Amino acid sequence: MAYEDYEVSVEQSQPVELYVLALGTSIWRFHNQIYGEIINYSGDDYTPLAVSRGNIGGAQENLSIDIPADHAYSQNFIQVAPGQLSTLTIYEYQRPEGLGDVQIKYKGVVRSVSFAEQGFESTLTVIPLSATFDKTIPDRTFQAGCNFTLFDSDCQVSASSFKHTNTCTAHVSNVATVSGLSAAKGSGWATGGYMSYGVLDFRLILSQTGDDCTLNLPFYESVVGKAVNVYAGCDRSISTCDTKFSNSLNFGGCPYVPTKNIFQTGL
Repeated sequence: MAYEDYEVSVEQSQPVELYVLALGTSIWRFHNQIYGEIINYSGDDYTPLAVSRGNIGGAQENLSIDIPADHAYSQNFIQVAPGQLSTLTIYEYQRPEGLGDVQIKYKGVVRSVSFAEQGFESTLTVIPLSATFDKTIPDRTFQAGCNFTLFDSDCQVSASSFKHTNTCTAHVSNVATVSGLSAAKGSGWATGGYMSYGVLDFRLILSQTGDDCTLNLPFYESVVGKAVNVYAGCDRSISTCDTKFSNSLNFGGCPYVPTKNIFQTGL
């Protein structure tokens, strides 16, 4: 019998599911046979884990995955959600067929992680990859502020030209102190910008006072004593575009839109 035959068989189907959770560069692999042994597939080991999931439905439906809250993956979400994208891939094979016929059962993006059962269980809400590409969002509006994102291809400002790299000397709650930031760039230079650590982890900078940057969320691991990158912020005004970035020729807004609505106030 082939995989498809076992899959539709009520009596003979014996599916084994292999799970791959990725968060940035960290990867966890496990399978759903809790009393089984380590399974090696394509050179990677999958350990047994008490995992359960909801039904895999249509292309737009979310999938719930339950794993123990003390799992290393779930521990990343205890205090602060990481800044990296997290993905889930589920492989499946039929036990009688063995690892010679492994199929991709599901692939999606982890949207949220919540904790239940008095904190002993974590539930991952996953959306299928197809659902992440099916929404069209208008990216241009008639407004005084710039429509572009700083450093994108429309803005054309080079990120490397407006970056400060140095050591983080303190990280208390959501305030990170970066050595020499104020002396090199001035206070407020990074307000509205972002701070990055490593390849994929970044945080929005809500405000910058001196060397202190108030982040929207703290980094999920300590960055004290490590090098971080601080990028300039932009308030999307024509004056900032001109004086701070010398880029007014590429300004993507309509700065002279009247602020007075004559239909409400009259002439």
